[in-house]
Amino acid sequence: MEQNGTVYFFTGLSGAGKTTLGSLFYKRLKQTKPNAVYLDGDEIRIAFGEDVGYTAEERLRWAGRIFRVCKLLSDQGIDVVVCSIAMYESVRTWNRENIPHYKEIYVKVSKETLLQRNQKGLYTSGKNVVGVDLPFDEPQHSDLIVQNDGNRTPLAVVEDIEKQLYPNIVENPIDNRTYWNQYYKNGICPETPSPFAQYVATLVQPGRELVELGCGNGRDAVFFAGLGLSVTALDLSQQAIDLLNTKHIPNATFLCADFIAADCHEPERYDYAYSRFTLHAINEKQEKLLLRTMHRSLKAGGKLFIEVRSVNDPLFGKGKALERNAFFYDNHYRRFIVLSELLERLEQEGYRIEYAEENTGFAPYGNDDPPVIRIVAVKPEAIG
Repeated sequence: MEQNGTVYFFTGLSGAGKTTLGSLFYKRLKQTKPNAVYLDGDEIRIAFGEDVGYTAEERLRWAGRIFRVCKLLSDQGIDVVVCSIAMYESVRTWNRENIPHYKEIYVKVSKETLLQRNQKGLYTSGKNVVGVDLPFDEPQHSDLIVQNDGNRTPLAVVEDIEKQLYPNIVENPIDNRTYWNQYYKNGICPETPSPFAQYVATLVQPGRELVELGCGNGRDAVFFAGLGLSVTALDLSQQAIDLLNTKHIPNATFLCADFIAADCHEPERYDYAYSRFTLHAINEKQEKLLLRTMHRSLKAGGKLFIEVRSVNDPLFGKGKALERNAFFYDNHYRRFIVLSELLERLEQEGYRIEYAEENTGFAPYGNDDPPVIRIVAVKPEAIG
């Protein structure tokens, strides 16, 4: 039997914005989980023939029907995004007890906001309205409580939800920790800064904040810290991070963490994000989330530096094929990049491309080295 899917339940009173947020969350989720489905309380009533009314008892029966469908789908490995009031705590309790992967997002607003929105005239009619003349058991055990009074855009709210629910969004993440722990334990990686780091050094300013996404033995992070940058360097290799933390490098913090979803990726924190040969180590779905996360975490005008091997590399095609452009070779996962596709994904996530080239002669690599892609992408300044 396939692993259970996750049910993401957006709940809240009418006018709270659960449908707006839930539908946007679904559209973005479907980019990484193609079999995800979306169920809206109003639309599913029409699909089921509207044979249940709106009294308290009928609403309870209707909610039970919806979530039995959700369980049926999730039991078959399908992710479900469902938006509904489900006014009784007993319904939500049943969900937690019967749906293995259940995430409840309570979209909460003030009474003043509800009256201002007053969708469908519900709050002025006051007849059979949950929260007016029908009781509403306010959720007490939600996984997330989202205040949605209009102070943030729907996209900003959904991005925050994604960050907190990240482990349930990524499908089949790549894990190369065993390989890299042994690699860094063997001490065969060069200690001098890479040619790419030397190139990036011409584009950054001291005193700014840089995050390195997959720092390895820290050769480039240490170099950037020495230039006067405040560096946060992340890697999943505990071996590498433990060794770096014994060196007490000024201006540098080394963390053993998933560089895609680390807690340090706060909104608009970084001036620069640096990724050298780390997109190889993650699949396309993780890459999309990383680009999205970095766009949120970069300040306006901040730059994302990427260096990566292309599909024209001589190693392309060697080993066991795992997925498109990805292979298991030399005991670890390795993915190769198509320049045009990466540029398209960057632009879709809102970046402006400042520089992009695939070349075999990037100094000081030399013309005999494999072709390397270099990209400088910028988060545009806000307009207006």
